[in-house]
Amino acid sequence: MLSMGQPHRAVPLTGAMCLAVAARIDGTVPNALMRRTPREADVRLAHPSGLLPLAAAVRREGAAWVADYVVVYRTARRLMEGAVLVPARRLPGS
Repeated sequence: MLSMGQPHRAVPLTGAMCLAVAARIDGTVPNALMRRTPREADVRLAHPSGLLPLAAAVRREGAAWVADYVVVYRTARRLMEGAVLVPARRLPGS
């Protein structure tokens, strides 16, 4: 994936969601390259910065494929921790 003309170090979430859906659609290149897993198993995208698990469900409606949902699992990590000291407010006459 390219971001502002440069290769992205990870996988942008919008691209990852589209790739997860494509991996679930029979006959696509991502589906052909994907390891055979149960349909309910997560789609795991490996990239230089790690592994991104996603859930995706698709269904066939006539000749078209419909994406029912895509779930992105993210973890939050603490970037900083700190404390703010706020002086006690003195009320008039105290």
